Amino acid sequence: MKSKYIPIAFAFLGIAVLGQTETPTSPSPKTFETPGRVPTKMFIPADLMSGPLHSVGDFAENDGMNNTYFLYSGNDAWAVTTGIALRTRIREIYAIDKLREMSKTEEFTKAIANAGQQKIEGVVGIVTNPVGTVQNIPLGASRFFGRIGERLKYGRDEGQGSRLQNVSGVNKAKSALAAKLGVSPYSFNQELQKQLTLNARAMAMGGLVVKAATAAVGGPAGDVLMGLNVNQALQQTLVSSTPDDLRIMNHKKLFALGVTREDADEFLTHPWYTPWTATITVDALATIGVDPTAFLANACKALTEQDAIYFERLAQVLARYHTKKAKLRSIRIESHAVCALAANGTLVFPLSCDYAIWSEHAAGRVAEFAALMQGQEDIKALTVWVDGKVSDRAAQELKSRKIDFVTGVLDKK
Repeated sequence: MKSKYIPIAFAFLGIAVLGQTETPTSPSPKTFETPGRVPTKMFIPADLMSGPLHSVGDFAENDGMNNTYFLYSGNDAWAVTTGIALRTRIREIYAIDKLREMSKTEEFTKAIANAGQQKIEGVVGIVTNPVGTVQNIPLGASRFFGRIGERLKYGRDEGQGSRLQNVSGVNKAKSALAAKLGVSPYSFNQELQKQLTLNARAMAMGGLVVKAATAAVGGPAGDVLMGLNVNQALQQTLVSSTPDDLRIMNHKKLFALGVTREDADEFLTHPWYTPWTATITVDALATIGVDPTAFLANACKALTEQDAIYFERLAQVLARYHTKKAKLRSIRIESHAVCALAANGTLVFPLSCDYAIWSEHAAGRVAEFAALMQGQEDIKALTVWVDGKVSDRAAQELKSRKIDFVTGVLDKK
């Protein structure tokens, strides 16, 4: 496998943590935790640390919120930011290997011959790099749980929709095959797209039958879907629907929530939101059932694949709070961060990260959040719901300020 096929995510620029805004004067930096090396085993299960085709370094670099892990396969090495992205990359390594094996079989050769010479160029990939090379920026939580950069405007990627719809049968076969292998059919990994499309063409146009032995790598069949925290009905919809089907469904849901066509279009045609990512995000927002316009405006500022996944997770965290804790009555932006106000007066800040520590910026952000209770009568309490972990020190500081927090909120219960 060539390293150019798997995106490399670096997050070593500065100390980007809970806050990106300027904060009031704080105590000496010596009183805070500092980013640095953390043991990988704190965040990644033992069965994912190594396998026949990969290994993960014993230590990761924490930037205050996200971890950058070091993944090795053969002669290649990648720095991958966030545990979510690491799991994805590992599955893709094994999926590519399996797909290459499939394409070497006699059955595949016959199927390709049966498929003939019909051209289906364009369904190979989604987008190589939708917004150009974006380097040296924090990713996901490290950037968005604080000050957000200037908004970028995206035109509709006309090629994406038309290319993906060239051959409906190939697309459906591709989705089914990807699900069996535990990967997304809309991955930005170009080598995976190439191998998926090649084998899907043999399936849809040449009669190739995928054997039951072609199971998801790194877990049971459908592992990628289970890892997305979606119910069985949505799993089936993701696998069986075309990108156009999903876009139409998402439009209807957003319109029903009061989103304008312009705002809905901007989100649903954003180049970093794949059909699956957009659908999962919209489904979570529909579960909450309030106007998500403020959320979508921030989500459209995504500059990377990791940013898009970050907002997907935020929507899921808020939906989990809405269904498990208390009903949410509005989604808003406070101190440049996405949050929601519950019917009981609790202001909920969702956060998706690997490991949040108590840094100077974190302390400043928490102070800003706490000040909201003095300035707005409808806010009675604060809570932070996190899908990852927080340090013991951060937990103590939040408790001392009477700010509730829950970690691992999207973990399987």
